Amino acid sequence: MDTSIPTLAEAEKLNLTSIEFERIKEILKRSPNALELEVFSLLWSEHASYKNSLKWLKTLPTKGEKVLVEAGKESSGAIDLGNGLACVVKIESHNHPCAIQPRLGANTGLRVVTRDVASMGAKPVAILNSLRLGDGKRDTARWLFDEISKGMCEFEKGYQVPIIGGETYFSKGYNSSPVVNNFAVGVVDSSKILSGVAKGNGNLILIIGALTGKDGIDDDVFTTDAINDVGTKPVPIELLMDVSIEKQLQEAVYELNQKGLLIGAENIAAQGVIGAACEMAARGDSSIKLNLDKIPTREEGLTARDVMLAQTWSRMLVCVSPDKVEDIKEITDKYSLALGVVGEVVEGNTVDCYFNTDVIASLPARYVGLGGEAPVYDREFSTNGTEATNIKLDQFDEPDHYPDVVKKMLVNLNVTSKNWMSDKFDQSLCADGDNFKYPSDAAYIDLEGTDQALAITIDCNSSYMTSNPFLGAQIAVAEACRNIVCGGGIPLGVSDCLNFGSPNDKTIYGTFVDSIKGITKACNDFDVPVLSGNVSFFNQRSEEGQLKPITPTPVIGMVGLLESKHNHCTLSFRHKGDMIFLVGTSRNDVNSSEFASSILNIKNSIPPFYDVDEEKDLQNAVSGMIRKDLVRSVHDVSNGGLFFTLLECGIPLEFGFDITSDAEIRKEAFLFGESQSRVVVSVASAKQDDFVDYMMDTGVPFSILGHVTKGEIRIDDESYGFIDELKKAFEQRLGDWVEGE
Repeated sequence: MDTSIPTLAEAEKLNLTSIEFERIKEILKRSPNALELEVFSLLWSEHASYKNSLKWLKTLPTKGEKVLVEAGKESSGAIDLGNGLACVVKIESHNHPCAIQPRLGANTGLRVVTRDVASMGAKPVAILNSLRLGDGKRDTARWLFDEISKGMCEFEKGYQVPIIGGETYFSKGYNSSPVVNNFAVGVVDSSKILSGVAKGNGNLILIIGALTGKDGIDDDVFTTDAINDVGTKPVPIELLMDVSIEKQLQEAVYELNQKGLLIGAENIAAQGVIGAACEMAARGDSSIKLNLDKIPTREEGLTARDVMLAQTWSRMLVCVSPDKVEDIKEITDKYSLALGVVGEVVEGNTVDCYFNTDVIASLPARYVGLGGEAPVYDREFSTNGTEATNIKLDQFDEPDHYPDVVKKMLVNLNVTSKNWMSDKFDQSLCADGDNFKYPSDAAYIDLEGTDQALAITIDCNSSYMTSNPFLGAQIAVAEACRNIVCGGGIPLGVSDCLNFGSPNDKTIYGTFVDSIKGITKACNDFDVPVLSGNVSFFNQRSEEGQLKPITPTPVIGMVGLLESKHNHCTLSFRHKGDMIFLVGTSRNDVNSSEFASSILNIKNSIPPFYDVDEEKDLQNAVSGMIRKDLVRSVHDVSNGGLFFTLLECGIPLEFGFDITSDAEIRKEAFLFGESQSRVVVSVASAKQDDFVDYMMDTGVPFSILGHVTKGEIRIDDESYGFIDELKKAFEQRLGDWVEGE
């Protein structure tokens, strides 16, 4: 073992504090060597240990009757679906890499999150993405969006798992600092969920997947030689983008698990082999004797430090019985994967690293990463929030001509269609009926061998977060539930991705704390546990040459279950003459709406109205009307308000609508306000009486808006044009913007 003793100055260069340096010496009962100190620095980082966030993450509701794997226990969470199946979910951020190399960053972000799901023994079946880009007037935002889109499409093409939904927002709150969150969902037999564990004296640790290179040793792997020199041979961008070995690894692990050949599996991610080994040893309350020189490499001359810390993609550590090694090798050979027997499970609680028979590091597993005894900080915070406008409409003149308001809002990238992006994804990867013939508020994936489907959504309106993150986070959870319910599903669980600025800033940390509290309240309100998640701090944007924190963005990925595909409900108007109803209460409220931003030029106002009891009553009513087959379509009122909800209902089959506004509500609030707990439904004439009777029984407010037309859009007897004209403007805006028009 290296006997040189690092100094405090060397520790501080590794971003360790003097207190942390002394704590390391206490844990080891000696001074660390240079390599051990570097590993502590890596595994005590926020990314690995959540040291700045764990106190508050532990307050999230993670338990539930159907929860099979709780948040924080493994690389992903899992929930019971019944029929012997489980759903494995994980959301991850890849913000910083996408700011520098967006195409490659988007690709690698999807690799990491799908590998997390695959390491649990699950087959990844779907991906959703949440994107936040800067002001659409900036060429930087256009370039980032285009490149990120390409990276995602290239991953999907190579990995052959469909990207089936997502959301995209543009705001100066993300200038030059995109938020790119990826939500992966997998399915596994509930009896075959894999743990990332190393246990059983004499069992072996294998590394399988890609050959290890000097990737990411002194920087994040995505930057390897593509933009700077880190002392290794250049890696062509085509090789970096190739996900074929990632797919082969996923298929191999799935087959190995199905055949019962694995005791445990752990994704090798940003913390390298040492991070994965420590996680496995900590979970198994065991020691690992790790032989770094046995790791298969793609180049000569790699040092112990290189192979220990390398971030090479497409690798996993697995724990196996010695008598299974040959069977495993048959399968890894079939998939053209490298395999190395790199360790052994022994008694104790350390990971002892050897290189050519020399012990180079000895690390107590439970004291690093998420092993259980890494530092956890109780940060000071302020929840005073920022001042925001409560928009009083009586202080503004009503627009003279509402069709002109619609035309102006159709220029807003946040309310127009994202089909330019979704059309680039491979629709053939979804089986017939997966997302069904018409769109819904959530995305759907069939559960093979059943009449059921997964319902999946991803949500967060970051405009609601600026002034009141506690309320904004609640709305994000509520809208995710609403989306699943509107499609006929039952919400099951959450994977959250918490994107914020520096935790060292009291105000920013206060928004993080308030967001956690909001998510906690809403998850308890709707009985949806948090299954997994991710925290991304230190996200800084550029504004007039100054670095500022991004807009707080707690993204909610949610999975639900469609118990019978017969109950699936779409958002599309289906028949001319069907009656259109608004379920829920409209209010004189345009706070934090796209109307306020686009037309009133008010960029910072309080969140729109939200009441949890109204929301729960609404969702119960919607669930019942779908199960009773009383409605042809259901679509929630959200971003852009009622008008854009109706437009989205009309576009798929090119139906129009003729409605009358509520005389008690200011027209701009009625059409464009974003107050919560409202949905639009269409009802066949033959079922109108039954629908009205049902709604009267529920006690939930509702009103007749009007009816579906052949194609014209009319409000209060004024024509807004025809659906084909508005559809063209609605669907072409994003593509025109990408092309610079």
